Amino acid sequence: MANITKEELKRLLVTKEMPHSSNMDLSGLDLSELDFSGLTLFSSNFSNTRLIKTKFVKTFLEKCNFEGADLTDADLTTANLKEANLRGATLVNSTLANANLTKASLAGATCIEASLTFAKLNGCDLSGANLTAASLHGADLTKANLTSAITKGTIFKFAQFDGTIGYKP
Repeated sequence: MANITKEELKRLLVTKEMPHSSNMDLSGLDLSELDFSGLTLFSSNFSNTRLIKTKFVKTFLEKCNFEGADLTDADLTTANLKEANLRGATLVNSTLANANLTKASLAGATCIEASLTFAKLNGCDLSGANLTAASLHGADLTKANLTSAITKGTIFKFAQFDGTIGYKP
């Protein structure tokens, strides 16, 4: 369970006193509509956290745990999510444009109408993910796993598929 309350976190963000941090436990909280843009939150735990309309623009989130989190309408533009765990996360209508998701896991994630344009998804596990109507325009899917992913209406224009598993362009 979280080691900080939403009220404490909100105060730190508003007063710009939020430290760059690692291993923060923010699991199970409702952090909707907060702005974490530009922060370093390495290896922090956001599992089962409500993050609707939350901003993580240019945020360093390498090795963070977002398993089961609700990131509906979240903005993760240019976020570094390398090796992050987003298994079973909800990313409906979220923006991950130019995000680094190298070796991240989005297995079973719901990414309906999400924007992953020009995202770096090298070695990313997208097995069983629902990518219905998502945009992966220009995305790098080198060695990504799309086995059993739902890709109805997904835009893959100019995407790279070198060594991709489970999807034939």
